[in-house]
Amino acid sequence: MNRHRDRRRRHASATTEYSQSPRSLPDDIDPAALFGAALPAQTRRKLDQLSRQVEERLALVLAGEIDDPHVSSLTLVGVEPEPGSGNLVVVLALPVGAGGGEAELVMRRLDALRSYLRSEIAGAIHRKRTPNLVFRLVPAPTRGTPDEEVTP
Repeated sequence: MNRHRDRRRRHASATTEYSQSPRSLPDDIDPAALFGAALPAQTRRKLDQLSRQVEERLALVLAGEIDDPHVSSLTLVGVEPEPGSGNLVVVLALPVGAGGGEAELVMRRLDALRSYLRSEIAGAIHRKRTPNLVFRLVPAPTRGTPDEEVTP
C-alpha cells in the first residue's frame, strides 16, 4: 500500500518534455480558450440595455432627489457592467477643484446611499435581481477655452 502512495507524490522530473517547452505560446492558440469566450450578442445587448436604464434613473436621482450637496454636485459619466459579475460600475466625475479629501467624503456618502440608489433602480428596471453598484470617481473633465476647436 505504501508503494501506491509514493507514486502519487512523485513530481515531474527535470527531464520531462514539459520542462523543455518554449516560454511563449504558439500563434495558433485561440484567446477564447485562455480567457473565455466572448459574450453572445443577445447577452451583450441586454447588459447594454440594463446599463442605459440604470444610467437614466441614476441621472434623475442624483440631479434632484438627493439633498446632499456633495453628492448632487457629481456628474454621472456612465454606467458599465463589471465583467464576470452582477455588478455595475457607476463612473462619477468630481466637481472642478475638488481635492482628495472631498473624494473620500463623497465615497463615504455614496456608500451610505447605496441601498437607497439600488431601491430606486429596482423600481425603474424590470429584472429579477437588482445589480450591485460599484462607484468609481474620476476627476472633472478639463475644458478648453471657447475659441479652441475640439476634434474627434
